[in-house]
Amino acid sequence: VRPLSSRAMRLQVLRLRLPLLALLLPLLLPRALAPKPTGQDVSLGVDWLTRYGYLPPPHPAQAQLQSPAKLRDAIKVMQRFAGLPETGIMDPVTIATMRKPRCSLPDVLGVAGLVRRRRRYALSGSMWKKRTLTWKVRSFPQSSQLSHETVRALMSYALTAWGVETDLKFHEVDSSHNQEPDILIDFARAYHQDSYPFDGLGGTLAHAFFPGEHPISGDTHFDDEETWTFGSKDGEGTDLFAVAVHEFGHALGLGHSSAPNSIMRPFYQGPVGDPDKYRLSQDDRDGLQQLYGKASQTPNDKPTRKPLAPPPQAPESPSDPVPDRCEGNFDAIANIRGETFFFKGPWFWRLQPTGQLVSPRPARLHRFWEGLPTQVKVVQAAYSRHRDGRILLFSGPWFWVFQDRQLEGGERPLTELGLPPGEEVDAVFSWPLNGKTYLIRGQQYWRYDEAAARPDPGYPRDLSLWEGAPSAPDDVTVSNTGDTYFFKGVHYWRFPKDSIKTESDSPQPMGPKWLDCPVPSSGPRFPRPPKATPESGPCNCQCEINQASGQWPMPLLLLLLPLLSVGVASP
Repeated sequence: VRPLSSRAMRLQVLRLRLPLLALLLPLLLPRALAPKPTGQDVSLGVDWLTRYGYLPPPHPAQAQLQSPAKLRDAIKVMQRFAGLPETGIMDPVTIATMRKPRCSLPDVLGVAGLVRRRRRYALSGSMWKKRTLTWKVRSFPQSSQLSHETVRALMSYALTAWGVETDLKFHEVDSSHNQEPDILIDFARAYHQDSYPFDGLGGTLAHAFFPGEHPISGDTHFDDEETWTFGSKDGEGTDLFAVAVHEFGHALGLGHSSAPNSIMRPFYQGPVGDPDKYRLSQDDRDGLQQLYGKASQTPNDKPTRKPLAPPPQAPESPSDPVPDRCEGNFDAIANIRGETFFFKGPWFWRLQPTGQLVSPRPARLHRFWEGLPTQVKVVQAAYSRHRDGRILLFSGPWFWVFQDRQLEGGERPLTELGLPPGEEVDAVFSWPLNGKTYLIRGQQYWRYDEAAARPDPGYPRDLSLWEGAPSAPDDVTVSNTGDTYFFKGVHYWRFPKDSIKTESDSPQPMGPKWLDCPVPSSGPRFPRPPKATPESGPCNCQCEINQASGQWPMPLLLLLLPLLSVGVASP
């Protein structure tokens, strides 16, 4: 046998070691290069972990400070509960999960021993002593298209989903019933006389109270500012039946579950199908039957429930294909009561204050804005008027005023706001610094005094006064933190709060920040903001956790890199 040359030996060693390196690099690089959370992300994360039971309330003398070990353990438990990799870091996936719509109730019932918690479902420790429960819908959603009859039917189906697995029975009662019902159902907004105030669209969706002797025991509350739907085919709104099944699980004594298919997972998971065919998961049945025992007859022996038809929906027109939000070029963008609306043709998307899209699929323009004339196919600009909360939509030389989703009056000309006859607008926004409304067309803008209800004299002026702004923007809006954003094409320009000079790193691609879209693979590149240096300020315990977790792979990578040099040198 001829001995291998030195060059052949080096190539053989390289062939043996490269597979090992290929296995190790995917494990090391993503963690090493993962973006670090911002201070705001960490602060909001600590608030979230405290609110939902993973962390104890902070000591008054220590404000929001938590020890690194306790914070890391709490993050791991949250990640385990949500089915995420247990990194112990406030990574992007964890932060995105925290922003999902969910139930108001905590996931961990008491913080003591939370790290040792292993049960697939959690029982509240309370149960109803009787097997026949009464219920009543006391108040109905104000802005939903669901009729009162549909809401009541959905509540009945949701309760029956639990009843068929046990011998529990549920009877609806009316106002003539002498006693207070066991389960009283309300649609409420903001603070509503309990310990779980609602937070508007998105965020917390509903909550229910565990069984007991207190007057509020069993009561179930839904956030009336949500867009409650049933059988929606375009992903619009929040499915009422799915949320009701979850909340009635609490009303019967079950806590949140970490089981993948459980309806008692704390995060909203979307519609669950036809109410007449829905069955609880095994995890949910186990939890319920531990409290109330199994049904004396199998579910198949129960009477068949009459199918519930969803409310009629307007058929989609083949001439209106659903646009791709990641392509940008929106007709209008507006901050309306904390949400950002992105309009394109007869469609629009909604971004919640948490940064979560209500749905990746757009909603229909005319289904939402009730009374908007059918001939209006494009909304060219929109804004929310601060002095009275009215919402103005612009198209052509006209605008329309809405209170919530309902039209007030008819079309009104832009001449009322100071524009010449026949003129249109590219963008409209209200600037918090002076309370004035700005109307932009091309390279010019007009200003309207909302308090005096008249146009300001001396306009139009040149848009270059807003230093760095693009001409003829698609629209302009002001964020919840007071920054002003100009949008055009697939980019945005940010003006810091109270400033008329754009940030030096503008423009930036809008998709990753606003629309859950990937970073563009090609196109112009823009400078990134400078990285923080040690001199920029002290690091607190929260960021030390993430730094320590993100640094360990690099020394190991340096040890592995010499492997690549084997066989590279010339013979």
